This record gives sequence, C-alpha cells and structure tokens, in this order.
Amino acid sequence: MFNRILVPVDGSKGAIKALEKAVGLHLLTGAELYLLCVFKHHSLLEASLSMVRPSQLDLPDDALKEYATEIAVHAKSHAVELGADASRVRAFVKGGRPSRIIVRFAHKRECDLIVIGAQGTNGEKNPLLGSVSQRVAGAADCPTLVV
Repeated sequence: MFNRILVPVDGSKGAIKALEKAVGLHLLTGAELYLLCVFKHHSLLEASLSMVRPSQLDLPDDALKEYATEIAVHAKSHAVELGADASRVRAFVKGGRPSRIIVRFAHKRECDLIVIGAQGTNGEKNPLLGSVSQRVAGAADCPTLVV
C-alpha cells in the first residue's frame, strides 16, 4: 500500500499528531518514514539588516538549520519510542519555503503519502487549515493526509 511516507515536522502540536498517525501507518504497512524539517532561508542581506549586532556575525541560516536538526532528531526519537523500526525512519533538514520544499522532496523521493499537521508554527490562524498544509495538499503529486 505505502512504501514511503513523508512527515513534515516543525515542532508544533499538529506535527506531533501527524507523526503519531504516520507511525501507526508505518506499523501497518512497513513503509519507510521520512521526517522532514524545513527552515526558512535567510539571505546575507537579511542577516546584515538585523537590529542585533553580535561581535561575530552569525548567519541566521546556521542557527535555524541547527534548530531544525534538533526538531528532526527529536521527531525521529519520538517515532522510535512509538514503536517505529529505527532502520526505517530517516530524518532530513532542508532550507527554503516550506510548502515548496515539502512538495519537491516528496516528488524526488517518490513518496506515496504525505502526513501533515493541519496547523504548524508559522502563527497564521485559520479555522480549517494552516497555509503550509493547504499549499502542500493542493500541490502534491501523492495523497496528503492532513491531521
């Protein structure tokens, strides 16, 4: 039924619910779980315009990538705690616009299903769907389960 299930994770409650649902599907089907955390890319110009001037200019991308890596590693640990086969769970971190990166990643990795939280961490409040989940559901080549 499913060979590869993609779960975008951002540390939100919605992402955790989606991960838990995806682990259940993994246990039923034996599918690989791909956990993807996407951080927003910042240009050097954006970094230089920051109001905070540390003694050493750290690129926002470096800090965001480190944080995204922590989220992805934590999600993988949580999946294994829920009973997922550790050898069938892989975590990835990418930079860019989340909806585009998620859809592109799913296409390149030939994912059979995307399981995504209805609301993420970007702060937009919509009574039905968050903007990322709405864009992913509309653009993905494969079925998208919004949790």
